[in-house]
Amino acid sequence: MINKIEMFVDLLIPDTTAITAFHTLKNMGFKQLKKLKREDHYYFVADDDFQKFSDKIGKVDILVNANKNMYKTKLAGGKIKDEKADELQTAHVLVQDIGDNASGTLNVLRHRLGFTQIKEMKKGVFWTLYLKCNGKKEALEIAKQIADSLLYNKHYQECKVL
Repeated sequence: MINKIEMFVDLLIPDTTAITAFHTLKNMGFKQLKKLKREDHYYFVADDDFQKFSDKIGKVDILVNANKNMYKTKLAGGKIKDEKADELQTAHVLVQDIGDNASGTLNVLRHRLGFTQIKEMKKGVFWTLYLKCNGKKEALEIAKQIADSLLYNKHYQECKVL
């Protein structure tokens, strides 16, 4: 059974990259931005049961360091669960390097760690923006402006606003 699975890896300690990006964006004039969160994002196409694969992949320390990370998985295409933020709209930005099929990491997972069920893999950075604005449509527009301004480099990366 082929499953498309997304994994999000978050830091348990303060994320200085997200903190710096947040303050930079505020200084750039994005006053609607109230909070910014960054997670590593992995996308897998795997010939395995979703729960079985999720449990196994979450124990791989090259992806999830048990001392400083926590992770969650979901089937690709499913709804993203947002933390409740009082009267704030959320928008998401996924940034990936163009043409990066994560071959180095995939090779280690398959050949050294025995994850032969992984058929395809992608990796990226998943940003969650918490915005004080008038609805989801405006939140997505602001997220696109923020992404274009700071979160990705159009010369070697692509971004999707979700």
